[in-house]
Amino acid sequence: MKVILSISLALTSVLAQAQPRVVEKAIIKMQTEVTFPENFGGGGPGGGDEGGGMRFGSGGMDASSTIYFRGDMSKVESVSDFGNNVVISDLKNKRTTTLIEAMGRKTGYYSTPAEEQQMRARMDSMRDARRDSMQQARRDTLQRMGFSFGAPAKPEIVYTDQSKKIAGMNCKKAIIKNTQRGQTTETEVWYSPDFKLAPGFSLGGGNAGAGGGRGGMMSMAGVNGLDQLEGFPMEYTITRGNGFKIHMNVTKVQLDANIDDKVFEIPKGFELKPVTEMQQMGGSRGGFRMGM
Repeated sequence: MKVILSISLALTSVLAQAQPRVVEKAIIKMQTEVTFPENFGGGGPGGGDEGGGMRFGSGGMDASSTIYFRGDMSKVESVSDFGNNVVISDLKNKRTTTLIEAMGRKTGYYSTPAEEQQMRARMDSMRDARRDSMQQARRDTLQRMGFSFGAPAKPEIVYTDQSKKIAGMNCKKAIIKNTQRGQTTETEVWYSPDFKLAPGFSLGGGNAGAGGGRGGMMSMAGVNGLDQLEGFPMEYTITRGNGFKIHMNVTKVQLDANIDDKVFEIPKGFELKPVTEMQQMGGSRGGFRMGM
């Protein structure tokens, strides 16, 4: 009987150690490098491409981001070649503020979970309408680059024994497999099994904010399944056959960090509007947000 009890206690101890620690306060810095294929994005403003938008051309861009996370408050600050973007989420008061600084302008909007949900439904409807009218070649190009249409299936995560250190943290490698429309893509992710941010902080993409999870760090990359890892993602690379590539790596981790209230204050000089007014004006919700 004593032997069985000892084995049971030992197993319980091992399982407890295997679970990542849930962190309530942290500062995490990361770097993202993006390589664009030739003429990605179509014509520039006033250009001839029917899709409109911005012509990136060949080459790439870099973005650095910082997460400030403290209980009910979070801030994701991103700086890229296209401008600066900040998302401040107040989970307690159910309010998210997005600030965009680009082309000499400082604008922003604030929203509630209900408004975010309405916006997502509206954007889904608009996306479906655009999808039906898009040329097949353009749609196939976006899909090859990792942009999906419709809800993705549940990913499969394969854990390996490979390990290395990233930003001083012990990390392990996992492979995330996503299948959509009969095609399976694999993304190699290095993660730290030692910690995760508290529930509510979004790692799986989508909207950033109180309605869509605190952070929305992976919205550009669109890696479905990051939030299901048994730890915090520290590095990953997405590569497509046409030359499109995203590489993210965490450069610094401060757990149990002391974060002053001033970090979450809205800076002066921004023209803030409710998200509903932004919708009526037909404005963009968030500009170019790399997050991680």
